Amino acid sequence: MQKPIRDEVRETIGITISAGIAPNKFLAKIASDWNKPDGQLVIRPEQVESFVAALPVKKLHGVGKVTANKMKRLGIETCGDLRNLDQEKLHKYFGRFGGRLHQLSIGEDHRAVQTKRIRKSLSVENTYAVDLPDLQACLDELPSLMQQLEKRMERITSDYVINKQFIKIKFQVFMQTTVEMISQAAELNNFNSLCKEGFARGKKPVRLLGMGVRVSPKDPDAETDNKVDSHGKDEQLSLIPESTEEQSV
Repeated sequence: MQKPIRDEVRETIGITISAGIAPNKFLAKIASDWNKPDGQLVIRPEQVESFVAALPVKKLHGVGKVTANKMKRLGIETCGDLRNLDQEKLHKYFGRFGGRLHQLSIGEDHRAVQTKRIRKSLSVENTYAVDLPDLQACLDELPSLMQQLEKRMERITSDYVINKQFIKIKFQVFMQTTVEMISQAAELNNFNSLCKEGFARGKKPVRLLGMGVRVSPKDPDAETDNKVDSHGKDEQLSLIPESTEEQSV
């Protein structure tokens, strides 16, 4: 299958992306994660049954470490296993989330695709095969990340203004923190300062380093059209182990 969109992104922005093509949002998200960092997976309607049956339950949106461990104790490791539970047991074990789990276990997701979004942030990040050992190694990576961010920002400067800058750090021990500051431009010196502050919170080798900006539309009326954040929550994350966070659906 041709991949013109992925090729265009690589040529115009200089980054690679992965793509997932499937009958619904849930399966498309799973497919997009399947062949990262530069791949593509197609799940056709006739393949949904067999694909989802073998899918590990930990891949389901909303199933964090705690829920996954609970499922494992119950002998549930795949969506095929999850399908064997009736509605009564699903509710007993997982409460209101049980109904959603049943839908996902059979590959159903009726959420509509929203094509018009109000961007809240724009960011780039790298996960390193070899952890960055110290602060200086992190600072040395920032100019390259800055170049990637500037290329991405070229596509939105006519419609958005910058409100903040932020740095995201994920340490070797799976601790994650985000540090941000008020700013009307993306300045490398500010990113350096934020990186120093963020690194000081963990003082461990760094597995992932990212930078970005919080933005808002130049047209104030656009804010009321659709409140969708394309890159996550607008909040400062505390320094906590990532694995302890459960997502909700």
